[in-house]
Amino acid sequence: MMDINKSNINKHEKRLDREYQKKIIERKKKFLEGLKTEDGVFDSRTLLTLHGLLNGNHIDEFLGIINSGKESIVFSAIKGNKYYAVKVYRVSTCDFKTMWKYIQGDPRFHLRKSSTRQIIHAWVEKEFRNLKRANNYVNSPTAILRRENILLMELVGNGEIPSPRLKDANNIDYGRFYELIKDDLKVLYNDAQLVHGDLSEYNILVKDNEPVYIDFSQGVVVQHPLSKSLLIRDVKNICNFFKRKGVECDYKSLYNYITGEELKPIDEELANNY
Repeated sequence: MMDINKSNINKHEKRLDREYQKKIIERKKKFLEGLKTEDGVFDSRTLLTLHGLLNGNHIDEFLGIINSGKESIVFSAIKGNKYYAVKVYRVSTCDFKTMWKYIQGDPRFHLRKSSTRQIIHAWVEKEFRNLKRANNYVNSPTAILRRENILLMELVGNGEIPSPRLKDANNIDYGRFYELIKDDLKVLYNDAQLVHGDLSEYNILVKDNEPVYIDFSQGVVVQHPLSKSLLIRDVKNICNFFKRKGVECDYKSLYNYITGEELKPIDEELANNY
């Protein structure tokens, strides 16, 4: 009698498991079908790559859109009890000329200008490498993997709720935050040998009252010919924001603090072109 009951319980558990797996598959299919309606980002190759993240058990489920821009879209996703961000570059709307400008001066890459898809793959690889490097020195989302025009990384937030951007955060001690960012930029430049390249209050999140740096796509190593120009742009953006919040700061002094060098007029003139 016990064997019969045990057998019935096992059958019931297997049936529930099949039903659960069926629901998961249906949700995946429904989500991927919905992506086909997204204009310009989800070509068939991108859909296959996204499907590969699900089939390869890198993630269990896509949850929704965190941010959607001209060149990329970021989804939240879950695997077990961990949350991730999936950044997908829009193949049809990316500015490949600008991407090429950042890639061709990077000593880590030796890519001949050819197909747009090769350029975007190199761009994602560059962002992945920048993040991996930044992960060792400053608060930044942990880079997990990259596939063609897709980057998978840790979601910075509380569960599936992303942390606010610095521009939107409340109850911030701006004087303290400026000092934290100032020191992080110095560490990034001197220890990580990296310049963010697009730093502003939009690309800094606030988690546990600490800055977390995101979107390293335009980041360059300090050996890159554009590194000084991009660093000048970064320090100007940071100082402009904190000045509006009542913090005393000067971008030339910040540049000197980070690099140990005086800001040369020729470098500032070149920076105005970016």
